[in-house]
Amino acid sequence: MKHDRTDTMNTKLTRRSVIKRGIQVSLGGALTFGLSSCGSEGEKAAQTVCSDPETMSASEASMRSSLGYTPTSSDPAQNCAGCAYFKGGAGDCGTCDLLGGAQVNAMGRCNSWGASGD
Repeated sequence: MKHDRTDTMNTKLTRRSVIKRGIQVSLGGALTFGLSSCGSEGEKAAQTVCSDPETMSASEASMRSSLGYTPTSSDPAQNCAGCAYFKGGAGDCGTCDLLGGAQVNAMGRCNSWGASGD
């Protein structure tokens, strides 16, 4: 069957169709942006900074490094809040007995994590 170019050419490009398409694209972009930020509150909580690396002592930084401490656990079932060495504090922060009572993120984890007896 032969393609008839006149069918394609007869489609009118009106101001109404241009505005309608522009609104659809804008709404689609806004929806995509809105969905991309879903869960960001949970991520912000997980990224709470409890101690400033710039102000900690060299020994504290060394101990954190040797224990493999990270402020965000890769395993939600194993985080500082559920560790035997963690003592709760204000907000999302607490202290760790292994780090000499230094501030840690409740959602953090280190290689010496041990389940709390609670």
